[in-house]
Amino acid sequence: MRVSLKAVVVIGAVMLLTWTSATQARDVVIGYSGRTIAEMPFAWGSRKGFFKEANLDVKMIYMSTSIAAKGLMSGDVDYSTAMGGTLRAAIAGAPLIGIYSMFKAQMYLVAQARFKQVADLKGKTVGISVFGGAYDLVARTILKHHGLDPEKQVTLLQIGDSRTLYSALAAGTIDSAILGPPYDIKPNWRVTIVCSTHRRSFDMPFSGLATSKKKLQQDRAEVKAIVRGLERIRRYIAANRAKRKAFVKQFLNLNDKEARLSVAQMVKSFRDTGRTTDEAVVDFIDTTLRSTKQKAGTIKSSDIVDWSVTTEVIRELDKEKK
Repeated sequence: MRVSLKAVVVIGAVMLLTWTSATQARDVVIGYSGRTIAEMPFAWGSRKGFFKEANLDVKMIYMSTSIAAKGLMSGDVDYSTAMGGTLRAAIAGAPLIGIYSMFKAQMYLVAQARFKQVADLKGKTVGISVFGGAYDLVARTILKHHGLDPEKQVTLLQIGDSRTLYSALAAGTIDSAILGPPYDIKPNWRVTIVCSTHRRSFDMPFSGLATSKKKLQQDRAEVKAIVRGLERIRRYIAANRAKRKAFVKQFLNLNDKEARLSVAQMVKSFRDTGRTTDEAVVDFIDTTLRSTKQKAGTIKSSDIVDWSVTTEVIRELDKEKK
């Protein structure tokens, strides 16, 4: 059978287009709500190509927690790093789910230097990001733990993100605020840390990765690829001190000392398991319901988190390491 050169060219072009289409990287949108130490691994993982082996082109896009939650439900956003906010939406009935927790809580109650302990804040102001948000929950938990009623004995003020909170605190316009790295270690003689969340009672699922239940059910392979990339970058960061310090310094615009302290806090806060305990999730649900004045229902931890993909990934990576 004779085949013309033109036919060969046409067939070859069709094959090339088919191959290109099949191998073209798939766009994945991850929403993040702040440029903090908690977002650094996600950004670094994307820049270093930890998702490319799965043929995924990950785009980190800044957006508010509420917009991210709406985007997850509409399908315009694939994942959100604001897991705390996403889980609060899930508690309210949104079809969203937490799938990976990289950090233990990294938040601090920072106050003007004249306040030496949490009890000194009675009748004073405490700045938070947004009512019903992660900082709000941490503030209420810390205050109650130290004997103060957050509804009656302090004034909670909705200020904005960590940078805005720090600026207000440094300027003296508020008495105290909930802050996370790197703003808790920014040098300022006017403020002092009066309480941190580095204890079991604050082991809540604030920082990690969340998605829609539909995405988890219908595209589990992609979800697993994303979690695998994140867990690999977490391990890479833990093992490469000099490189992680240099990236943190550039990513957060810190000096050497601030970068070193921030990195130390970040590595200390890493979770080796990629998940929180069921008890911590239950505490999170209860605290959210109380702070938002929702009626207690029959919400279970399995309604808002599913660690099964993360458990598979960690087991596989541990096996590969051996």
